[in-house]
Amino acid sequence: MHFSTSFISFALLASSQLVAGHGAIIKATGDQGGHGSAIGVDPSTPRDGTRRNPFQQDSTRFRNAAADQCGETLSGGTNDVETGTAQVLAQTGGTLPQISAGGQVMMTLHQVNADGAGPYTCMIDSTGTGTQWTPIQVTQNIDGNRRGNNRATSTMDLPLTAAIPASQTCTGTVAGESNICMVRCQNPARAGPFGGCVPVQMADGNGTAAAAPSAASLATTPTGAAAAPTLTDDEEEEEITRRPTGFIFSNGFRSRCSLLNIVSAAPGIMVLG
Repeated sequence: MHFSTSFISFALLASSQLVAGHGAIIKATGDQGGHGSAIGVDPSTPRDGTRRNPFQQDSTRFRNAAADQCGETLSGGTNDVETGTAQVLAQTGGTLPQISAGGQVMMTLHQVNADGAGPYTCMIDSTGTGTQWTPIQVTQNIDGNRRGNNRATSTMDLPLTAAIPASQTCTGTVAGESNICMVRCQNPARAGPFGGCVPVQMADGNGTAAAAPSAASLATTPTGAAAAPTLTDDEEEEEITRRPTGFIFSNGFRSRCSLLNIVSAAPGIMVLG
């Protein structure tokens, strides 16, 4: 069977477009300190080009058997949570991003090429296993269209921040570390989604959300002390439409639509005089 040159060229172009867009979470810091990255990230990967080899090798794509978990990379295959977290610990000297309930995780997303752009959605798994995702709010996002495309920001390092819910707990034990959660962020690229899974650690040491202060302790607060700020968010979220990927959430149902950022208001405490 013979194929024309034009047909072969078209086939090669279509094939290349399947892996045309990439972004990697190369750094992450918690509100309580510590640092890390997404699992599967190789610090030796060059960050000044867009081609498949070598620039896309450690970018995570959420496809195939690991689509609902932590995805895969060209260089390492399926991202294994245990092995990947151990590698992050080795790269950072034994530390992970340290978070608190009501805090945040601040990430640096390296956009390899056009389809690695935003907007990104994020979620968290309190078990640290990458199997039970709950959406969380993105407070600092990355520019891009509905398909995660923005050629102007290719090869750039961009800030991406996600809020940790006030009621968040981290109960996972991964790579010998306790109180682990997994944070996953991804864009809506058709060839992806692209992004990564970042292991984080609850800084209070017991994996539980900090207890609310008692009425007695509140009563002893000095007069004029600043009140805790109330978080508000009136920004209208742009609806993102893309191919469903079928995430499994911790409450047991399967969602077949794109994840939207969810804003949770912390409950207030009133002390009666």
